[in-house]
Amino acid sequence: MRRCRGFTLLEVLVALAIFAVVAASVLTASARSLQTASRLEDKTLAMWIADNRLSELQLAEAPPGDGRDQGELAFAGRRWQWQSEIQATSEPSMRRVTLWVAPSGARAGDLRERAVISLSGFLEDGR
Repeated sequence: MRRCRGFTLLEVLVALAIFAVVAASVLTASARSLQTASRLEDKTLAMWIADNRLSELQLAEAPPGDGRDQGELAFAGRRWQWQSEIQATSEPSMRRVTLWVAPSGARAGDLRERAVISLSGFLEDGR
């Protein structure tokens, strides 16, 4: 009499356990990859906003005064908040600009603390 050979229940359970561990690892890696891609997208868009704002300040006909300014804008189908601070430097003809950009409504608190990026640049004092 010939015996049929096949997988035992224990072998099937071990194979399923191995598959479950591998599947969980793949899902975790995929989720991490999506989070990283989303964070990089936020940083890229925020950097473009800050760079645009710095260019606007550099190209302004009348040089902006020292101090802080802030605003909100729509960019890439999302709302963003920005804040700028202009300060004098040791060089009398130059002023330092620091810009912070954060997604709107991300969470309450100081924009500088929740900013995705900060960008520093310089303005020529046309006075």
